[in-house]
Amino acid sequence: MLFHPGVSSLRLSQVPASQDHIEMLSSGWPLGGMPPQDLYALLRVVKWIKPKRIFEIGTFKGITTSHLALNSEAEVYTLDVPREMAANLAGYTPGDLELLQPQKIIGEEYRPFNKSGRIRQLFGDSRLFDYRPYLRSMDFVLVDGCHIYDGVLSDSQKALDLLGGRGVILWHDFANLREVTRAVRKLARKWPIYHVEGTFLALYVRGGATRNELLSLDVGQN
Repeated sequence: MLFHPGVSSLRLSQVPASQDHIEMLSSGWPLGGMPPQDLYALLRVVKWIKPKRIFEIGTFKGITTSHLALNSEAEVYTLDVPREMAANLAGYTPGDLELLQPQKIIGEEYRPFNKSGRIRQLFGDSRLFDYRPYLRSMDFVLVDGCHIYDGVLSDSQKALDLLGGRGVILWHDFANLREVTRAVRKLARKWPIYHVEGTFLALYVRGGATRNELLSLDVGQN
């Protein structure tokens, strides 16, 4: 997990700290969810960036979505493809197919935390979805959907298009799933991407002042 050519290493302690308390639910590490250390690291980035608009590619049951809403005041847009709508499944592993949920199940965990309506559920294949209403307006984008190489590249390009002039993209399953890792390493040839050590997260930061907060730290370059 500690060495990936072309990808810088970043210790979590190097992410600028916030005085705001991080709120975590007792969710453990369910199938399709994030390990607690990854979720905590993601939320530390959220507290640093203080996003007003978040876009999550890959809702699943909505545990991460719940945490994004609980730890920010952002509008949270979250996209997933229901099993009933899934069509192009070439290259999906049995594990990936198991993660396809019926529409009524997608996001079920965040519903008790959405009384204010800040979480907006979107449905569709992330490779075909019409992102035009959301382009260049997001402060924080999480890529945690398709695990196929071409799908990760497609989701990543959409994430770059969604991001405004300042903010971050986080990929989950970097250094965990081969196709995700391969895709992020390819992206790192063009964009400065950090691996958050001890997690399955990769981080891209956009915006002069925001990036300078990281660049002023002792970030190791592999």
